[in-house]
This record gives sequence, structure tokens and C-alpha cells, in this order.
Amino acid sequence: MKKKGEKRTEMAKTKFLIAFLFFFMFISISYSSTYKPKRKQYKPCHNLVLYFHDILYNGKNAPNATSTIVGAPDKANLTILAGQNHFGNLVVFNDPITVDNNLHSPPVGRAQGMYIYDTKNTFTAWLGFSFVLNSTNYEGSINFVGADPILMKTRDISVVSGTGDFFMHRGVATIMTDSYEGDVYFRLRVEIKFYECW
Repeated sequence: MKKKGEKRTEMAKTKFLIAFLFFFMFISISYSSTYKPKRKQYKPCHNLVLYFHDILYNGKNAPNATSTIVGAPDKANLTILAGQNHFGNLVVFNDPITVDNNLHSPPVGRAQGMYIYDTKNTFTAWLGFSFVLNSTNYEGSINFVGADPILMKTRDISVVSGTGDFFMHRGVATIMTDSYEGDVYFRLRVEIKFYECW
């Protein structure tokens, strides 16, 4: 049989242990709810700004056109973009790329790919294209893919890979509509930030 003093000592130890556990749980919960680990800020290993110029074929501009509608909603005209924010149009392009925003500057390559207008209630497109560069400064290709919410001032799309001087490069391209003339011409400013360079 235990004495009264021993029982009190055991009860005191138990109370202390319970109080310590509650205090430890309180500190752990407080720390975990306020602690937010800092996200590593990656710095680009290479930056590049280029412009590409898209001239859509409209039935009258064949010598200058660099893109054309190849798919359209049922019974639609392939020389005029469809109504409802061009929903359903598929356009392929082979556009000149320049280092400045002048269409008549010497091209440093071609932007080759397609865009699909994919929403009825607003202007958006899905892009899949490559920059094929062949100049004294750069040689190779850069591949892009992503959604383009056209009405936003700037949009980010993925840089998924590259070849030549851009072998296995990956990153983000921020695109901005630099100029447009109706549905026939637009110019995109493309700021490419590579975060993975080989």
C-alpha cells in the first residue's frame, strides 16, 4: 500500500506531465499556423525579348498572309473568323520574328504553330508553337504551350523545351499584345525567362 505522500507525488508528476503535453501541443499548433516557409525565388539563367507578327489570310492578302484558318465551326467561312469570340476557329501560322516591334525589320526566325479559339463567352485561345531561330545571335528552337486569355494585358505560357542554343531550356514566356489591326494583324511581345538552362 502506498503512503499519502507518495500518492501526492505521483499525482503532481501526472499533472505536470499533462500540463507539459498541453503546453507543447499549444506551442506546436501556434508555430505551425504562423510558420510559412519562404519559397525559393528563382532567378532566370537567360532572358530574351522577341516579337512575332501575325497576318491572317482574309481572301485578299495572300502575298502577305502568314497565317490561315484551317478549321472553323460548321458552315463557317475560312477567310473570316467566326462569331462568338471566334470560338471553334483553328489557325496555323508561320510568322516572322523580329528583335524589335517593326514588322519590316530583318527577321531572326519564324514562329510556327497554331492557336485555337476555345471559349464562347470571352476571347481566349490555346497556343502551341515554336520559335525557330536562325540568326547570328541564336540558332535553334524554343517550344511554347499554354492558355492565352487574350483580354489580359500580360499572359504567361510555358516554355517546355528547346534545341540548338536552347537545348533542354525551360521557363516561362510572358506575352503581351503589342499591336493589332482588327482581326487581320496582331503583334505579340514575348519576354522569355529561362529558369533551366543546360
